[in-house]
Amino acid sequence: MQFSSALHESSALASRGKHLWTLNDSGNGALIFKLDKIGNELNSYRMANTINSDWESLASDANFLYIGDIGNNFNRRRKLTIYRIAWEDIEQPEPSAQKITFIYADYRSGLPMSHDFDSEAIAIHGDEVWLFTKNRGDRNSNLYRFPKLPGHYRSKTSQVLPVNSLVTAADIHPKTGQLVLISTKKTSEGGKTILWLAPTSDFGVDWASHKSMEIAPHDQWEAVVWDSESSGIFLTHENNKRGFAGLAKLSLEAISKGLLRDYQRPSTE
Repeated sequence: MQFSSALHESSALASRGKHLWTLNDSGNGALIFKLDKIGNELNSYRMANTINSDWESLASDANFLYIGDIGNNFNRRRKLTIYRIAWEDIEQPEPSAQKITFIYADYRSGLPMSHDFDSEAIAIHGDEVWLFTKNRGDRNSNLYRFPKLPGHYRSKTSQVLPVNSLVTAADIHPKTGQLVLISTKKTSEGGKTILWLAPTSDFGVDWASHKSMEIAPHDQWEAVVWDSESSGIFLTHENNKRGFAGLAKLSLEAISKGLLRDYQRPSTE
C-alpha cells in the first residue's frame, strides 16, 4: 500500500488492535500517525513535550507506546531519549510523554562514518526496553537492555549479534518472544534486505537458533512489527528506490517459503 505524501519517511511501526501506528524520522514534526491495516491514514496526533531530533523506532506494550529518539548517524549524540505515552491518552489533544533517557556505557566519540553507536530499533521484552544498534564499524548489532520505566540509565552491551549488515528495525512478539529484525547490506550484486528471526528469553537472544532470509524488493525498509491480531509481520519503507513510501504484509506462509508477499505498487488507474 502506498502512503500519502505526509508519510514519506515512515521509519517505525507499532500494532494495537485493528490499527497500526507510525511516524516520520528526523527533520519532521513530533507527530504520530494512526493507520488502518491496509495503510490508510486515519489521523495524526502531535505529542506534547517532545522533540523529533531523530525518531527512528516505535515499540509498545499493553499500556504504553514508546517512541525511540535514538538516531545518531554522525555520532554527535551521547544521551538518547525514549518517550513513553499511555495508550489511553494518545488520542487526546497533544498527549504528554514521560522520558526514558539512555547513555551507552561503552560510548566512544568520533568516527562519524564508521562508529557503533547508532540505532534505529527498539523493542519491548517483559519489563525492559531492548535496543539494537546499527553498527557502521563492525557491522554487528549490539543489544542494550534497560528498564522501560521513566528514568535515566547507563547500559553496557548485553549481547553482540553477528548480522554483518545494518539493522534498521526490530520487534518482539509479546506472546511468543520471537524477535524479528530487518537489516540491509551492500554487496557486489547490489543492495540486499534481510529478515532475521530468533527466539528470546530473559537471558537474551538465542542466536544459535536464528533463521534469516532475503526479502524483495530491496528498498529502504525501516520498520517492522508483529501483527497484534495474527502471526504475520508488517513492514514499511521510506520513499527511496520504489519512488514512494509504503506498507507491506509478510504472512507466515511467506516466511516459511522465504518470500515477501502481498506487496505491489497500487494501481493509479
